[in-house]
Amino acid sequence: MSSSAGGQESASGARPAILESETSDVATLPPMGPHRLLLGGAMGPGIRVINGDTARLEGQIQAAQGSNFVIDPNNRYIYVAETMWTRINRGTRQDLLSVYDDQLRLVAEIELPGRLISVPKSPSLEISSDGRLAYVFNMQPAASVAVVDLVARKTSNIVEVPGCGMIYPWGPAGFASLCADGTLATVYRQKGRFVVRHTAPFFDAENDPIFEESIVDRHTGRAFFISFTGLVYPAQLGEEPRIEEPWSLQEAAGLPRASTEPEHLAWRPGGSRFATYHKATGRLFVLMHAGTHWTHKDEGTQIWVFDTQAKKRIARFALEEPASLVTVTQDEKPLLFVVGGGFGPSGGLLVLDADTGEVLRSLRGVSGSLAAVSGF
Repeated sequence: MSSSAGGQESASGARPAILESETSDVATLPPMGPHRLLLGGAMGPGIRVINGDTARLEGQIQAAQGSNFVIDPNNRYIYVAETMWTRINRGTRQDLLSVYDDQLRLVAEIELPGRLISVPKSPSLEISSDGRLAYVFNMQPAASVAVVDLVARKTSNIVEVPGCGMIYPWGPAGFASLCADGTLATVYRQKGRFVVRHTAPFFDAENDPIFEESIVDRHTGRAFFISFTGLVYPAQLGEEPRIEEPWSLQEAAGLPRASTEPEHLAWRPGGSRFATYHKATGRLFVLMHAGTHWTHKDEGTQIWVFDTQAKKRIARFALEEPASLVTVTQDEKPLLFVVGGGFGPSGGLLVLDADTGEVLRSLRGVSGSLAAVSGF
């Protein structure tokens, strides 16, 4: 074999491949749009970033297991409440509110005095309507809420809410919590300090509790507290909250109201994040299943759509597989994100047209019990 000016040839006469040096780069995400979905809360760590227009995974935040997250109302940051130990499962405990920008870059870490570690629950971390305060629920052992100044990036107050739990924000400096005696605790600033006041009892916490994943619009204070049997308690949160007369999901669909009797079979709400609300149209989307009382964790086989002004069901969408999570985007052409199939590779995401229920696209192998979209 001989060499030539063009380079050495192999025995077969083919020239060897030209090796090129690798170059590294960092992908850039588009601006935070209305169809970006953050999905997390599964048994493993991580928050997935999904493009709803393509149903493609675009990135991931390597959050600690059991973390919670919320999108800044101004679309500048993603806040993640997480807990870790210096030796993974032991050592020095660190409770943090981690701050990421819209390119998923870590830009700050805010130390927390503690936080509740439990099955992931959306209302354990919330944010004010102007994005200046974050609220982190804690129970060590008393129930309290850490108020975090997101401008100064430090915890500014600890508010005790004995006998109450979770956070339902309203306005720039107020929130509410649900209480074990059936009342609503209202927390707001008065003369430079936070005060706590209670409403009269409005729900039966012993026999027909309220879902923790009930809905509140932090900008207007409009809330919908939904009970295990399907009673909807509309409320206007504020310094003087108003709890309106409840209406029944079943009666709004022309069916008898579900009862608390042990063997009463009825359509009932259920799942992890079981309901979502489209603010501009006043539509409430609820995962429903056929079951008896205390089956509130069962996945939904249908999505019922309600006009909250008329208190009427206006549509229902059958699901090919049961789902535990539903959330809706807040734009003029909203998408429904539906997650089911359990944790791990058997899980999956469906993207539906929120007006017709048509399945537009899907992504297999993802799961979660927490979700966030821009604008809510």
